[in-house]
Amino acid sequence: PTMKKYIQYCKAKCKPRLSEEAGDILSSSYVKIRDDVRKRCMEAGGQAQTAIPITVRQLEALVRVSESLAKMRLDPRVQSEDIAEALRLFKVSTMTANSADANGSNATPNQRGAPGAGLMGAMPTQDELMRAESFLRTRLAIGAVLNKQRVVEEASAQGYNAMVVARALSIMVARGEVQERNQSRMVKRVR
Repeated sequence: PTMKKYIQYCKAKCKPRLSEEAGDILSSSYVKIRDDVRKRCMEAGGQAQTAIPITVRQLEALVRVSESLAKMRLDPRVQSEDIAEALRLFKVSTMTANSADANGSNATPNQRGAPGAGLMGAMPTQDELMRAESFLRTRLAIGAVLNKQRVVEEASAQGYNAMVVARALSIMVARGEVQERNQSRMVKRVR
C-alpha cells in the first residue's frame, strides 16, 4: 500500500518541467542522433531507409521519460542526469532495435550470428565468444558485483551481440570464473 500511495502522490503533486540547461542538452543530443542516423544512411549508399526514423515523437518520448525520472524523485525540475538516463535508455532500446533491423544487409560480423542459414546462423563463432569473454573480463574486475542486464547492455552499446555476451557469461559461470547472485540478476567475478 505504501508504494501505491507514493505513486499516487507523485502523479497528483509533482509536475516536473525541463530546466533551460536540460532542454539545451536534450535538443543538442536529439540533433546529434538525427545527424548520426542520417550519416549512417548516406554511408549505406543512400538507398537504405532507416528501420526506425528519428522523429519528433522520439524527442517527445525523451522529454516524457526525463520528466518521469524527475517525478520519481519528487523534483520539480528535470535535471541533466535525467536527460542522460533517458538518452541512455533510448540508445539501448530504440537505437539497438534500429541496428538489429538493419543487420540483414550491412551488419558487422559481431552484430549478427555466424554466417550460415537456419539455426546455424544463430550459433556464435568461437571468435565471437572469445571477444565477448575478453570484454567481460575487462569489464568485471575480480570481486566486483554488477547487474547482469546492465553489463549485457553496455556490451551491446559497444557493438557486441547481446546473445553472444549472455552465452559467454553462462560459459564463464559454468567454468567457475563468475558467480550468479540474487536470482541471476547480479554477477560476481571470482577468478
